[in-house]
Amino acid sequence: MSALSEMAEEECLATQANASFAVADSSSIAKRTTQKNLIFSLEKEKYGIPLSTVKEVIGLANITPVPHVPAFFKGLINLRGKIISVIDLRLKLALPTEEYQAKKTSIIITDVNDLTIGTIVDDVDEVVGFDQAQVESDLDISNSVQREYIIGVAKASDNNLVLLLDIRKVLNAEELELIKRQSNVAPDKLDDNQ
Repeated sequence: MSALSEMAEEECLATQANASFAVADSSSIAKRTTQKNLIFSLEKEKYGIPLSTVKEVIGLANITPVPHVPAFFKGLINLRGKIISVIDLRLKLALPTEEYQAKKTSIIITDVNDLTIGTIVDDVDEVVGFDQAQVESDLDISNSVQREYIIGVAKASDNNLVLLLDIRKVLNAEELELIKRQSNVAPDKLDDNQ
């Protein structure tokens, strides 16, 4: 696991720990308006997901393919005895495909509607807190394509834009059901990756 992945995992654990010790005063209210996001790259663009949805970040692992599934569903991994379905976010978002890079391509492990899913991204960059003033939520996006998983655009400190995703809405109910069925494989049927 890269140093950045370890930092992201430590930040996630620290955020979860701090959330349980929040004190109801004006300074903690101001802190709650800042949401930390895990920033990652896809097709030279920056995306972010709430850090609270991230369990961990791992390097590219051995993925066991599953036949007769949508192209974005890459297969299954065995992560410390737990079977996790893996999707390629590039394919799900209809971005051009690109060969995975062993030292950069990462899998973000998240909980989505009571299901643990691995999401392949080009690279994990950093953890950034955006306050409400930095996020634009009223986006004029064409209704011809379903995009309810886009929750806003954040203006980063370097003046670049970060597209904020609701990872729980990237997959629809049918896709989640398919992934849930595929994840019910015995762990000894797959190689252990971690």
